[in-house]
Amino acid sequence: MNVLSPETNNPEAETFHIVEGRTELTASKRGYISPAGSEAVAWHQKDSSGTRETHCVPYAMEAVCKNKPVNGKELQKAQWESDLFIVPMKAWKHAGGKGQTEKRRSERDTFPVHRDGIGKSTKLSLLNQRAARNKKEKFTSLMHLITEKLLAECYGELRKTSSPGIDGKTVKEYGKELEKNIKDLAERLKKKSYQPQPVKRVYIPKGNGKVRPLGIPAVEDKIVQMSIKKIIEPIFEPIFLPVSYGFRPGKGCHAALKSLNEILTWKEVNCVVDMDIAKFFDTVNHKWLMKFLKERIADPNMLNLIGRFLRTGVMEDGKVIRIEKGTPQGGVLSPLLANIYLHYVLDIWFSKIVKKHINGYAEMVRYADDVVECFESEEEAERFVKSLTKRVEKFGLKLSKEKTKIVKFGRQAWKNRQVTGKKAGTFNFLGFTHYCGTSRKGNYKVGRKTEGKRFNVKMKELNEWLKRARNMATRAEIWRTLSAKLRGHYQYYGVSENGNQINKYYKNAVKLAYKWLNRRSQKRSYNWSRFNRLLEYNPLPQPRICHKFYQLKPSS
Repeated sequence: MNVLSPETNNPEAETFHIVEGRTELTASKRGYISPAGSEAVAWHQKDSSGTRETHCVPYAMEAVCKNKPVNGKELQKAQWESDLFIVPMKAWKHAGGKGQTEKRRSERDTFPVHRDGIGKSTKLSLLNQRAARNKKEKFTSLMHLITEKLLAECYGELRKTSSPGIDGKTVKEYGKELEKNIKDLAERLKKKSYQPQPVKRVYIPKGNGKVRPLGIPAVEDKIVQMSIKKIIEPIFEPIFLPVSYGFRPGKGCHAALKSLNEILTWKEVNCVVDMDIAKFFDTVNHKWLMKFLKERIADPNMLNLIGRFLRTGVMEDGKVIRIEKGTPQGGVLSPLLANIYLHYVLDIWFSKIVKKHINGYAEMVRYADDVVECFESEEEAERFVKSLTKRVEKFGLKLSKEKTKIVKFGRQAWKNRQVTGKKAGTFNFLGFTHYCGTSRKGNYKVGRKTEGKRFNVKMKELNEWLKRARNMATRAEIWRTLSAKLRGHYQYYGVSENGNQINKYYKNAVKLAYKWLNRRSQKRSYNWSRFNRLLEYNPLPQPRICHKFYQLKPSS
């Protein structure tokens, strides 16, 4: 950071800090830059066209100030072309800066005001830029980026109603003495004495009658995991391939569904490999994962900290179980580690090796451990499954024989159905059952509907909630929450070709509301006539398609 201290006779002028990246704040108490005799300010205000008209630099982004008349003209607008960010000394000290220049240079991390109004770490931004420029660079010093400011920022992003870990401390309780707790946490991280606590193991039901294990870390561990994620995610994000959509910034479930729809609609796809890795999060090999992390991270302290989280174990029925493999689901860091693992195990292998040895079209779409591969030839798909089995076993994973299958799917399968009468296959992806459908004009199209098991689970959950809430909340509160649940359902499942299923969900929700509102007491509250009048004056959100996938055929 360059520091310019212009010599001036103006007693109200302040020292200026020139910071790379932006032009934002003024240095004068009057609201504009006008210290007479300041060469630094004159240089900054000089017009590129040589008109000698000064450029006003307002104190805040939204402010527009008037400068002193120059040559009989008065400038109204601010110019933002400069690559310099002028910060007054007082504003810098208010943001946590030190009194000495050298300390400010070494300890500066976050500026108080930014273009979008959100503080952002300059060091993390530079790290992101370096990682994007050189995708083979290894980063040797990362641990120093975990500062008190970053830890406090991570705490602010935690959901305040999240469940506590094994220590029983909630997010709100941890925040009562936040400054003290964050300072103590940062000190332990600096001394390398920080030790993560075992995660609390809980189970949630799945659609097939089974349960899924989840791990709930302690609040302090969530903060540290989120800070690690903020540091290593920009390092690995530039090398992730476009076929990966899970838990990545700017991507999501609907982006993956839209990409798959485009492949199945316009590409030469005749069969689909619907693969499933059995208990993926519980079988991730720690040694291989650390090798993959070392491809871009060479800081032993950061690697050691991540290793501690992997080896910390889980607590179940009051007993701590040490684990030698797997990353417990529910942790902040687990999705990113899963993406890194599958990037090297599956994504790179498929794009650089499999596609080169296959005759015809082949493409893949992956959301975390939910993967679909599309092929033009069924024989090539069978060869791929054999190679895939060996590939995942090499890295400690195993394919589920029950769920991994080859499905005849695509335009050719749809045409064969028209001739033979046999239906084409279907497969499930991200909660939707995909099938070969027919458009209104009689052409081939990709159809999708809510997966049957998911739909039944959602209806059971809604029924149980209405049953519990009928005597615990007022009708107005029940109506508001039910409306929110319906909007959330439409927001995810309201996609092209799924209109019938979301309409069905709405009608069933209305029937369940009628049923349980009539059971708030022994006296019947509504008949259908009165209930329809209630819906008329207090309507529930109507089903709507929130995500439209269909588009014209791509030019390429």
